[in-house]
Amino acid sequence: MRIEGSVRANLIAAVASARRWRGRPVHKDTFDHWRRLADYGRLVERQPCGEAVSDLVAELETEIGHVKVG
Repeated sequence: MRIEGSVRANLIAAVASARRWRGRPVHKDTFDHWRRLADYGRLVERQPCGEAVSDLVAELETEIGHVKVG
């Protein structure tokens, strides 16, 4: 996955976006991007010098659980 900026900044933006779409349908590509970003966040955190982002990963996963793929 190629992202611009920090993993933390991308997760914060994804959480905010998922909150805005809560309860409404989102495009499958958007949902897949959020899912890949959460996976990438977990991967980055396991690295020795990785950012501590598990709180944001959990928050994103909670929020994407409230959107509809449509």
